[in-house]
Amino acid sequence: MYIPSMPRKPKGSRLLQLGVERELVDRFTDFREGYFGAPENRILAEAIELYMADRFDKEPEVKKRYDEARKKRLGLAGEKIRVLPTGK
Repeated sequence: MYIPSMPRKPKGSRLLQLGVERELVDRFTDFREGYFGAPENRILAEAIELYMADRFDKEPEVKKRYDEARKKRLGLAGEKIRVLPTGK
């Protein structure tokens, strides 16, 4: 006999594991529900991109340090990067 399961309301447990305060997790959960149950990874990815762009705009030194860290992580430190046209 098949018993359908009820959809679980997200509890934000992964955010709690990251140390995010319960109040913010609860508000984020409510936001997701209001946003047609959007997956938290999609919302978080967009929020992170927007936050980074805002910080880079307001704090150019952060952008410089970010670029240096990224080059180092990608093994490009000390090398010149050549940007090729995309043909657009």
